[in-house]
Amino acid sequence: MKPLSLFLACAACLVGFAAEAPSDATFADLLVAEKRLAAQQAIFDHSRTFIKASPEAKAWFDRVRATAKSSESPETQAALAQVLLLDPAYKPLLPLNPKQAQEYDSPDGTTPETKLAELERLLDLRRSSKEYPLTNDELVALTKHEDFATAQRANRLLRRISPSLAAPILWDRLAKLTQRSQVQEVEDEILRLPSAIATKTLPAEPAGTALAAKAAWARIVAVRGNRFSKNRLVTKAALLGLLKGPANELTEAAWATVPKLFVEADRAALTEASQGLSERLAPKAKAALDALPAK
Repeated sequence: MKPLSLFLACAACLVGFAAEAPSDATFADLLVAEKRLAAQQAIFDHSRTFIKASPEAKAWFDRVRATAKSSESPETQAALAQVLLLDPAYKPLLPLNPKQAQEYDSPDGTTPETKLAELERLLDLRRSSKEYPLTNDELVALTKHEDFATAQRANRLLRRISPSLAAPILWDRLAKLTQRSQVQEVEDEILRLPSAIATKTLPAEPAGTALAAKAAWARIVAVRGNRFSKNRLVTKAALLGLLKGPANELTEAAWATVPKLFVEADRAALTEASQGLSERLAPKAKAALDALPAK
């Protein structure tokens, strides 16, 4: 037999096999536990042959639907419910209500906290500034709130609205803080400022007197510092004074800043500062000296 004839014969067999609908006995087997799985598979396989809606498909699925409706067996109903999902005329129901969701205006805030929450929601929704419940002046006033969480939220929102207005306020707040957790929050906000504004407003000397605040200043210099800035000489002098001392977050942050501001010409001063450091700090100093740029 030629290959083409063999192919046509197999196709004819498959078509004939697919056209054979399961008998009433197959539907009756759904009630028998031992035969239920085989009967369900036979009904399922035949249902899959109906790709498009047609009179034959309608007659078949009407039969399945009628059998499921008349059956009192939960197993039969569950099995045929899965088969009915294969009906080409079946239209799946949307999980969501097709009607447009109703919008309700939120109540006006009456406290600083509720006004800040409303402002943050409007910022997230990218609404017009005309809808903001707080002006920039009112937001600046809230940055001085006695509650740190409220003041910090005001700082964060002010940074999102006007980074240039928020930058000096954030630096002033960093200089006054002493708790490490609070310092880290303000440091994160300063690092989120646009790079041009952060570099322009970067103090030439450490902000504040607390160790945590000085370390935050050094870490920000390592990210935003520029060896070509106008105040680089003052910043380098301030950093040189921080390189000596016990190993802590301040001295570690200071040595991490060295490759950012210093060059090979400063190696002598840096080598002198690296003498007598602890075992914990000495490797960091060596790595900083090895990373010095040529100029």
